Amino acid sequence: MDPGGTNTKAAKECSQQSNGEYTIKQSPVANSADASRELIVRRLAAGDKNIDIVNMDTIWTPEFAEAGWLRELKGSEQTQALDDVLDGPKASVQWKNKTYAIPLNTNVQLLWYRKDLVPTPPETWDEMIAMAKKLPAGEGNILEQGQKYEGYVVWFNNLVASAGGTIVNAEGRPTLGAPAVKAAQIIKDVATSGRSDPSLSTSQEDPSRLAFEAGKGAFLLNWPYVYAAARTDAETNPVTKKVFANMGYARWPGVNKGEPSKVSIGGANLGIPKTGQNPELATKAALCMTSAKWQAQEAINEGLPPVTNATYDDPAVRKVYPFADLLREQLKDSVVRPATPSYSDVTLAIQSSLHPPAGINPAKSINTLRDRLNILADGGMY
Repeated sequence: MDPGGTNTKAAKECSQQSNGEYTIKQSPVANSADASRELIVRRLAAGDKNIDIVNMDTIWTPEFAEAGWLRELKGSEQTQALDDVLDGPKASVQWKNKTYAIPLNTNVQLLWYRKDLVPTPPETWDEMIAMAKKLPAGEGNILEQGQKYEGYVVWFNNLVASAGGTIVNAEGRPTLGAPAVKAAQIIKDVATSGRSDPSLSTSQEDPSRLAFEAGKGAFLLNWPYVYAAARTDAETNPVTKKVFANMGYARWPGVNKGEPSKVSIGGANLGIPKTGQNPELATKAALCMTSAKWQAQEAINEGLPPVTNATYDDPAVRKVYPFADLLREQLKDSVVRPATPSYSDVTLAIQSSLHPPAGINPAKSINTLRDRLNILADGGMY
């Protein structure tokens, strides 16, 4: 996805600046992250020599590194790749204390709320549910992503991390405890509060965004792109115009009072396959495409938050992101989704054990998830 053409421009300019040393050509893989991963895994496992740079989801690093597909960055390359990079994005390119990719862009969810309905944003999920219940049904809804897909795992992981817990260790063994049970309880509480959208169990990012723009909720948990989208839609839709005029933003709610939330990072990294034709040259090209200039351009033109600290102080970036400081603050405290080479199996286990949201039995559902994760860690199938 490059709707603003930033990566295309970066590829062209970096190629020109190399004085013939390399030429960067972009090749789309698939139209979804899951399909892209499947195709790339097949090609890397087969030793394909025609892939020099991989645009990677942040959750692919452990799997690809453990498989031995990625070139490790060392010395000056590692220094350049990680220079001024915030801790969350930095963690997403590392596995077992080694660096295997270059941070390209990042993302974290915020709390978006109606300032005309909620004068002060909630600090915790319990507070938010209580506030929602004081508002009329429909108007006071909490809009989240509850479909059985990766976005639902982000919600669960955010809650577990914010409660002080983790889901698995590096070997894929479950580390589920009281924080996971609390996380499951919160999801059930939202689903059964009378203040969740009727379509919660099938809702993804864009439907929840559009429901918020249509005035069907007081709270929205979603990525920063929703702000720019609402600003654009407000130009032609009078309902959205009112919503956008009263669109506030705050830190993603915590689980325990007085303890700030820790949310999952999104975004993308550039990995260098070992089997490429010239991995050293490919690394040089990737470093050019992730330089400070292109960090700012990705933020401004693509709506993708930058990974470097200094870019958040760029006036042009701050104009697009009036919530830049809040975004940077959350990124400093952010977490990666379960870092394990078996992530593709772990995420499916989470989805199948905790869906639908209203049907969760917190303790029983977490026990089921724990059993399934142990079966996977033993090499089995549940």
